[in-house]
Amino acid sequence: MQGGDRNFDSTVFNGGIVYGLSPEVNVFANFAQGFSVPDLGRVFRRPPAGAVNILDSLQLTEPQKVDNYEIGIRGQWNNLQASIAGFYNFSDLGSDFTVTDDDFLETVRAPQRIYGIEAAVDVQPAENWKLGGTLTWTEGENDEDDDGEYLALNSITVPPLKLTAYVENQTLKGWRNRLQLLYSGNRDRAFEDAVEDAGIDSYLTVDYLSSIKLGQGELQIGIQNLFNNQYFPVYSQYFAPFFDSANYAGKGRTLSVGYRISW
Repeated sequence: MQGGDRNFDSTVFNGGIVYGLSPEVNVFANFAQGFSVPDLGRVFRRPPAGAVNILDSLQLTEPQKVDNYEIGIRGQWNNLQASIAGFYNFSDLGSDFTVTDDDFLETVRAPQRIYGIEAAVDVQPAENWKLGGTLTWTEGENDEDDDGEYLALNSITVPPLKLTAYVENQTLKGWRNRLQLLYSGNRDRAFEDAVEDAGIDSYLTVDYLSSIKLGQGELQIGIQNLFNNQYFPVYSQYFAPFFDSANYAGKGRTLSVGYRISW
């Protein structure tokens, strides 16, 4: 296939506003435009039938311009910090991939919208104690046929619900201990829309982290997947039906020890 060259340019706009409801609470809204070039390597590692050179594949190689909208509220008090925001992103020519009948990844350019909610909370209930968590829910779809009928994006592009939580204690001066939890939820929508070969199952992991000031640095000890839970990451679950070498479980209980010096 003959090579070629392309020039990309665009003008994008960004703006935001914050309004204080009280000294502790404010609401905010943002509009931002993003501009990016698609993964040309993926496009031309397996070009579509009939592609002759880069100039003939304008839709595949056209940059992606995205309109991003966000609105939310956040508050900060002596022992509590919290925020929640909703977002909506739209592109006339989004960039995604799909799996072909012969198990290759093919780039898809089509109208695309992604939306969701993000929330976070941190609390300091007593001296030497901290706890908190986050929630991220995202959904998205595109219109491959450009007929107004949107189908779900795959679970690599749009991951399932994600929850995190932690509790941390300053056990002694210079010694901190922390337990943290990660929950990745189910996602069946892409499977129901025949975008994926199987639904995504949920899983839960817990990590223990300890840090001790030692000398000029900090000794860090961690136990990932503390309860040795067997689970399959989203990436593995997505690719497993057609790419057997990706069908592997996440790491079991893993001990790590490190020493960090900051200067």
